[in-house]
Amino acid sequence: MKLDAKNPSTVKPAILDQTLTRRLLSIALRVRRCIWLEGLAWLLAFVLSACLLDLAIDYGAGGIRWSIRLALLLVMVLGALRVAWRRLVSPLRNRLGLAEMANLVERAYPMLASRLISAVRFASGDLGHAESNSPALASSVVNSAGRSARNLDFGVVVDGTRARWSMAVLAGGLLLVGGVSMLRSDLTATWFARNILLQEVPWPKQTHLFLDPPRDELIGARGDDMVIEAYAKGVQPREVEFVFETVSGRRGRESMVTVGRESNYRYRYTFKNAQEDFTFHLEGGDDRTREFHARLLDRPRVTVTQMTIVPPAYTGLEPVVLGDEQRAAEALPGSLVTIRAQTNKPIVRASLMAGQDLVSDAVVEDGWVTASFTLMETHTYQFALLDEAGLENRRPVRFAIRMIKDDAPRVRMQLVGVGDMITPDAVLPIEVEFSDSYGLATAAVRFRVTREGSVDESITLDGFKPGLPSFSTSLAWPVSSQNVVPGELLTFWGVATDFDDVSGPHATQTPEVTLRVVTREELLAELSRREQEYRVSFERIVDAQEQVRGRLLTVLRQFQEGAEASSLSADLTPLERRERGIAGSVNVIRQQFEQNLAELRVNQLDTIDEQNRLQKGIVAPLTKLAKRDLVGAADAVRAWSRETTAQKATKIDPKLVDILVQMQSVLENMIQWEGYQEVVTMLRDIIRLQQELRAETQTTLEKEASDVFDD
Repeated sequence: MKLDAKNPSTVKPAILDQTLTRRLLSIALRVRRCIWLEGLAWLLAFVLSACLLDLAIDYGAGGIRWSIRLALLLVMVLGALRVAWRRLVSPLRNRLGLAEMANLVERAYPMLASRLISAVRFASGDLGHAESNSPALASSVVNSAGRSARNLDFGVVVDGTRARWSMAVLAGGLLLVGGVSMLRSDLTATWFARNILLQEVPWPKQTHLFLDPPRDELIGARGDDMVIEAYAKGVQPREVEFVFETVSGRRGRESMVTVGRESNYRYRYTFKNAQEDFTFHLEGGDDRTREFHARLLDRPRVTVTQMTIVPPAYTGLEPVVLGDEQRAAEALPGSLVTIRAQTNKPIVRASLMAGQDLVSDAVVEDGWVTASFTLMETHTYQFALLDEAGLENRRPVRFAIRMIKDDAPRVRMQLVGVGDMITPDAVLPIEVEFSDSYGLATAAVRFRVTREGSVDESITLDGFKPGLPSFSTSLAWPVSSQNVVPGELLTFWGVATDFDDVSGPHATQTPEVTLRVVTREELLAELSRREQEYRVSFERIVDAQEQVRGRLLTVLRQFQEGAEASSLSADLTPLERRERGIAGSVNVIRQQFEQNLAELRVNQLDTIDEQNRLQKGIVAPLTKLAKRDLVGAADAVRAWSRETTAQKATKIDPKLVDILVQMQSVLENMIQWEGYQEVVTMLRDIIRLQQELRAETQTTLEKEASDVFDD
């Protein structure tokens, strides 16, 4: 060793054994490599652990928001940087030269007694001040250290176990990453996209739950049952849970009902009587849906109503307005009905329905819905409402409108006192009545004569004007105005029409009345024949009255002999009924004779004698018998049956005797008239034969005179 001329305090070191130098440099390289392996192992272990934890959090929660994923990513990056600094960058920043390696060897081999460290320092020229050092001693130390360390194993300073564990961790981590990437590439790619690239990519799952139909928000009606339905794609879970929380804080977890086949399950839960908003999600298999919100709204409903009915114009009636709570009405066919309703909320569409049938679309304006239609049948109507949220009204307000029929006009026609036979000189008393609820359009009496070329004609009704609600009149119509002859028929009927231009006009016709035109002789003969029939019937009535008196005398005798009151009452009750029946029969005979008298008047055949005979000798006595005497006798029998006293009994027989006397008087008038009628008929036959003989003689003379002039 020699002194440096420029720096006398610095001695040029002796050259360190090259083999020793290479060995120390090799140890330095191995130590650096171990630091690298251990640092990378720590970094990889942290990154894998953080990624697995991040995967567990995101996947286990079914997907967390991107902001949380960003926060986790920042935590992982900061943690990785810290681990890299502490386990890799910071250790590598430490100096790893020959001196440091010599120090490590010295620690492993204490017997070197710092000679290796001193040799490295001396070889590098670190001898101290020239006055106090010994170059020879330094050279000796360097040579001695080389000989002492020649046979030592420097590799003991490197911790092989930690190096192997680091390599194992690195290899295991890389194998884990590679294996997971190969086996679950979808899972790895999804995690990378979601948690590194922060993309909104769904996690790959075996089960995917979906609402049916898919929607972001469920809207339902408050108070209704809300049905939540779902289906699954992929592996069908055996059970799906409905997890909810209401706005008031009530929570619950319910199992959904599983329906359908195993390969295509559907899941349903019915939220009974939902009253408040709530949030919910579904859990089933390995899937958990996001949170859904259910919003409850009031259904649309009618709050105020108004109904206007405009009757058809032909009726002349004023419109009818029905206010709220008046939802039932009657209207004529063709009436214009307008229904208005105010609703509790805005409406986007409304229709007027009759059951399931659409009547008309409604106009929605200023909170009111309005619909109009022409009434043609009875129905119950209601509005179908739809609000902005798509809710319909479930309990509609109903409007019952019954269509009342516009009845046809009412017509009554009567030919007073007219039988089925008339003479050409008859004057027919015709009474007609017409009426209609909303006015008569026409009213007439029509007739026809059954002769060749005849047409239906009308009889003028004085005083009738169209529009009258009712009209009645009586007229005397002379048959002679039509020049009818015996053998022809006259047919009459009344007819009327109304103004109904909706379902009409309606026409009403009375039954036809057909009259046969006969000669005076034929009619008189027919009336005589009828009187004979009536007289025979009256004789039977007289006999019946005599039988009643005979039976009553028997009961009187039994009374006088002291018969029991109950027995007498049982016998008198049938007698009362028979007496009243006789009164009815006498009244029928009276009506028949009145009809004969009326026909004589109508056909201009009545005389003063005939009127006196029929009216005073037959009709008037029969009226008195039917309306007073016979009824009074029946009342007396009833009074005696209820109070069987002598005073009551003595009043009955005189009444019956008087009745029989009157009946015999009437019967004598009938018999006398028959003889008179026979004489009259014979005289009329003689007159008719004389007229025929005169006509034939006149015809013969005219013919003979014609023959004389022809010659």
